[in-house]
Amino acid sequence: MAPFERVAENIRQAIRSGRMKPGEKLPSNRELARQEGVSLVTTQKALGVLQDEGWLVSRASVGVYVNDTQPQEAAPETLDDLRRGFAELRATVTALQERIEGIEQRARQADG
Repeated sequence: MAPFERVAENIRQAIRSGRMKPGEKLPSNRELARQEGVSLVTTQKALGVLQDEGWLVSRASVGVYVNDTQPQEAAPETLDDLRRGFAELRATVTALQERIEGIEQRARQADG
């Protein structure tokens, strides 16, 4: 898990567990970075992801707050969904391998 993902998940867990309440203001980005032991850029990326997901809202010149309503999280996938996704992934990989082989073959012919 990338550092920004870890920071984002820590904040999600704090919101889910009630340690962070709706409407609560988050510490400054610098303070969060210090608390999490990451860079300021990593913290900003994590907060951006959480805002995109609807967990947090940013108020210009004021700060970042826990959203009053938590986003609905996606339901866990069923086994059939996972199988279907795996089959699609396999087909995509096969198509990419075929394209690579074609490119390599044309390159060998060009080198001739």
